[in-house]
Amino acid sequence: MTNDELFKLYDSDIVLRLHNTKNLSDTRKTLARFKEHLGQYPPSPELAKSFLAQFVNRKPRTLSRYAQMLKMFMKWYGEPINDFKVRIPKSLPPYTENDDIAKLLEAVGNKKTHKGVIVRDRLLIELALKSGMRRSELANLKVRDIHEDFLVVREGKNNKDRVIPLSQPIIMRLKQFIEGKKSNESVFGLKPPSITMKIKSFAKKAGLDDLHAHTLRHKYATDLLEHGANIRSVQHLLGHENLATTEVYLSITDKGIREAVDLLEEKKEAKIPEIPLERQIDGMIVTIKGIYKQEKSASSMIPPSIYFSHFVISNEGKEPAFELEMALLDGEKILLQGKRETVLMIGEKVTWGPNLKRKDGNYFVVCQYKKALSESQSEIWYQSWLPFRLTEAAKIGEVYVAPEQIILKKNITPSEKLTIF
Repeated sequence: MTNDELFKLYDSDIVLRLHNTKNLSDTRKTLARFKEHLGQYPPSPELAKSFLAQFVNRKPRTLSRYAQMLKMFMKWYGEPINDFKVRIPKSLPPYTENDDIAKLLEAVGNKKTHKGVIVRDRLLIELALKSGMRRSELANLKVRDIHEDFLVVREGKNNKDRVIPLSQPIIMRLKQFIEGKKSNESVFGLKPPSITMKIKSFAKKAGLDDLHAHTLRHKYATDLLEHGANIRSVQHLLGHENLATTEVYLSITDKGIREAVDLLEEKKEAKIPEIPLERQIDGMIVTIKGIYKQEKSASSMIPPSIYFSHFVISNEGKEPAFELEMALLDGEKILLQGKRETVLMIGEKVTWGPNLKRKDGNYFVVCQYKKALSESQSEIWYQSWLPFRLTEAAKIGEVYVAPEQIILKKNITPSEKLTIF
């Protein structure tokens, strides 16, 4: 059998095994160069290694890919290469600060031309941050793949489908954006290279030269692990074939290591505890929740519009809350608006709709209150903090509110107590 016949026979084999178009194309190109290197000589481990020696100055990961392609061929041929291995240095994925993401989104909002696509570009970036989708998956996303509280990735890497749950605010924005589009229509109408160039351009405007499209996927993975997600769940959400690929994120999100180092800087004075919602503070809990409303269209063919309505402050504790003060603060914790209630009884709720016609950015809704004490006891003040991000919605006049985890504080010092009125 000639080399032409041999490589043609092997091509039939890889067509059945490599379903990814790019992998198949890259493998064919590498094997064509190897066949040219062989000339009239039959393949051998020695000639395979001499071919790979041409690429020793390439990046280790590139050399490893070439070596893997040749190893598969030589194993099929019956003369495996068992004494050659490319060592790939361990590298960590980039860690992106929340401030950098805020700068990126701000750069989108500052777009001077084609302002009509600002909503689309912002939604594209935020969906990447909330789903971890690859750029090709974002480009291939169809209207029919958007559901009530999840989306379906069709034919992702290695032609695998997967389901990604989404939070209600991002689902609401997606549904508003695709309103009126056909089920088989592309959500964003962009090709993968266009997505790459868009994010690169916005990152450059924001002064973030190292931020690219795949950075948003890294950010999604690290955020999940930092919030305590199970590594197997993260593997599924990212669509990783191998768990080892997901485990690299553990190196930069290991809270145990961070806490060990923090012990060196731990101060002796007591800190005001920030207590998760599920733990009660002396029976005192006042929660803050964002409320969304659904506005039905007169036509059954048009999906309902879902928009932010107001906040609900609830006493879910075991004691009444007195001298209740609610405040809207900006990202710098500067007071913007306030409201006062004398008392909030157990199980009682009060609604508050502060003015949210403000510029995009980070904000807080804060509720500060105290418990009833005897004359001999000193005052004990509490605070509930609900951070949220405010952005312009798809429809004019509406806003997109993305609440984060509520934080409860007790034993508020005089210097920390907010002056609202």
